[in-house]
Formats: sequence, structure tokens, C-alpha cells
Amino acid sequence: MATIVLKARAKVNLALDVTGIRADGYHEMKMINHSIDLEDQLIFEPCDDEVLLTSNGQSIPLDERNLVMKVVRKIQSQFNITKGIKIHLEKKIPAQAGLAGGSSDAAATLKGLNQLWGLNLSTAELIEIGVTIGADIPYCLIGGTALVEGIGEKITPLQDLDKMFVLVVKPDIDIATPWAFKKLDELTITKHPDITALIELLNNADYEHLQDVIGNVFENVAFACYPEIATLKKALLSQGALAAVMTGSGSTVVGYYRNYELAKRSWERCSDKYKLCFLTQTCEKEGVDDVE
Repeated sequence: MATIVLKARAKVNLALDVTGIRADGYHEMKMINHSIDLEDQLIFEPCDDEVLLTSNGQSIPLDERNLVMKVVRKIQSQFNITKGIKIHLEKKIPAQAGLAGGSSDAAATLKGLNQLWGLNLSTAELIEIGVTIGADIPYCLIGGTALVEGIGEKITPLQDLDKMFVLVVKPDIDIATPWAFKKLDELTITKHPDITALIELLNNADYEHLQDVIGNVFENVAFACYPEIATLKKALLSQGALAAVMTGSGSTVVGYYRNYELAKRSWERCSDKYKLCFLTQTCEKEGVDDVE
């Protein structure tokens, strides 16, 4: 089969709640995610027996620490595949930013190998494999706007966000997810995002009240340890964002704008201070229909 090229889109959280801890130590989550038009690109080239991952990214691992390689080894082992694969990963999504760049790359790898190696796996079957590797991978297989529950494996597609301009700003702060969960477990969270109200807002396209119902429990941890993140969120709102929220475990803050010129002015102000600053827009789901 010829070389194939796939996109891996970034994910952001409109809402992120942690509802409990399971007996196996995994956290139960309740999130509303959506895709944005910020993406990595993966190029898959078949070969006889070699497994090789290359990338333009200077700081990402290219061995089994990378989720892309974890997916390759998992598929090879589970389906007794001896064929090789060469994968080039063109990175644009910043790492340790709460944007699920690694998980999105892994999801694209599942799709790519499914196609390249003729596995004929359904999306539901790919999700079963993906959740054993990373909690965000099942969602990244589908994209769009969705309610995500459990440890990431329960996905309910929702009404997609209307087209909005999305400003993504990552301060020079790296937050490791295990550290964030540990800190969160030490806190008593009194305010949680109103996910039921957010779903109703999406159904009614009542975006004027978006800031009232979005939220992220990890802001309690991140803002206390890194006040700059809270300051950034306030700045986006003061610059005209309809809503703003930290995504994932941080440190990236996302602002939503209906007006492009307003979003562009905000981007110009932020890009003077922050190196990782992207003006993008919302994306619809990938057209998957076999999740059940």
C-alpha cells in the first residue's frame, strides 16, 4: 500500500470535572471536549521489518516512551504483525499543554495502521485498544464536541459548537498530569463545572452565557501554584473573549471569540508576550458512526 498522510487535531476542554477515584487508582472523569484546527501531521510509509519514528520535534522522545510507538507495538503484539512501518511526525501541537497532542497522534496512528495493515477494525474496536494506552485516545479517534466519561472510554457525541475563533495560549509553564492529579486529590473541590447546563447551552446555541457554565477543576491547582495562568485567563476575558478556560491539567488557556478582528487583536497582544500562541477555530467531528 502507498504512503498515507493523516491529521491529528488538538483537543480542548470546555468543561473538565473529576468525579471520583476507582479501586484501581484511575480517576473517574466527566468532560466536554471539542476539536480545534491546530494539528500535527503523520506520514505512514510501509516497510518490511523496521519500525522507525522520526519527527521535526526537538524535545519529544522517538522510542517506546512516545504514544505513537506504544500503539505500533500494541498492534503488532495483539495481531501478530511482523511488518514494519516508518512514521514521520510533523509536530505543531505543543507538548505538556493540555491539548492532547500525544493522544491525538496515537489515535491517528491507530487509524493509519488499521488502514495500512488491513485490520478492518471498527471505531469501537479501536477505542477498546486506545483506552489501554491513554485516556484521551478514544475521544481523539472521534473528535468534534463530545461528552467524555469514565476514564475516557465513554463518549457521547454532542451538538457541535458553532464556528468560533479560538485563541490558544500556553505560558512558559509545563504541568505534568500525574502531578496535577496528585495535587487535586489533596484538595476539597467545592465548585464544579455545570456540565448539564453546558449541554443545554450547546443544544440551544446560547453562547452569551458560555462563561457561566464552562470550567475546569484543575484550575484550583494551577492557579494556586502558578498565578500567571489565572492572570492570563483574566486578560483574555478583558480583551473581549466571550469565554475563557484552562484546558486539561494546564497550563494552556483557551479564549473563544465570535468576531475575528477581536480575536486577532487579542492574539497580537498575547503573541508579544507568549511564544506559543495560536489563533485557530473550532472543528466538527470526523463523521464516525460506529461508536456504539
